[in-house]
Amino acid sequence: MQKRRTQKKRIDWSQLLRWIFSGESPLLITVAVFGVIFLLITGVSALFHKDPADDIDLSSVETGAIPVASRDLPTDPSKPSDPDLPTDPDVTPTTGSSSQVDPEPVSVMMEVDERYFEDALFIGDSRTDGLRLFSPIDGADYYCGTSMNIFKVMDSDITVGSYKGLKNLLKNKTYGKIYIMFGINECGYDDDVFAAKYRSVIEEIRASQPDAIIYIQSILYVTQKHEANYPVFASDNIKGKNAKLKELANDVDVFYLEVNDVLNDGTDHLPSDYTGDGVHLKANYYHYWKEYLLAHAVVDPWHPWKPLEEETPAEP
Repeated sequence: MQKRRTQKKRIDWSQLLRWIFSGESPLLITVAVFGVIFLLITGVSALFHKDPADDIDLSSVETGAIPVASRDLPTDPSKPSDPDLPTDPDVTPTTGSSSQVDPEPVSVMMEVDERYFEDALFIGDSRTDGLRLFSPIDGADYYCGTSMNIFKVMDSDITVGSYKGLKNLLKNKTYGKIYIMFGINECGYDDDVFAAKYRSVIEEIRASQPDAIIYIQSILYVTQKHEANYPVFASDNIKGKNAKLKELANDVDVFYLEVNDVLNDGTDHLPSDYTGDGVHLKANYYHYWKEYLLAHAVVDPWHPWKPLEEETPAEP
């Protein structure tokens, strides 16, 4: 006895499609309802979402170097107003415009050890977070996170110790040095808008920390491959923004540090073997950044420092 072959029923796709789009299908109705809801939510969100850069009026923004903070020379015996600054001819005194400070205290850029950073704060994005994770500087605090940028950092809510939020941290803890690095997440912004917001953030930081040295660290380059895939990160764009940041430095209490000097493949790009994604350093290459900071530290009357071997032992 022969078995009957089971015939598979073929789907008439054209008929199914006509049914779906005829208006009688619950699937079409469901999709349409959710589509309308999505468009409404997106539209309402767009109405209330505002790019922080929209608040910047370039016509009212000051340009040039940030004015030197008004500070009295320290009188505390433990912080001499005339520290023994190095006499090495290779150490170059760093001074600003004589019209800004009169008389002007002497500052020098010199190499230090990690004790210098015991009162330091690092502010930045995921690149600074990498420094914190893979080549941390003993004693320093870090206020940084993935996707952080100059436009939202002052209103962010990262916790450092017992202080939540940058404003709260700066209000309650005193720092002698503050290092800032932003820019890679802001490559899509106009150079002047970016620099104006950077200036505003520095001024707000200094309002809480008037005696701190502020270091503006250059925006690090990306690799040639990453630039080719994402032209917004082109070295020319980064160099244009870095030039604007350098203009903010007054070389008295606000300094610019060109960290790219030690993270450059010779073509103004990040060396491809230093990174896995074209943007962030691999763990074993962050030490170049750290060593650069150790070799470019400012010492002045408010921030005296001596190499450990030259310090005078305390009397018994």
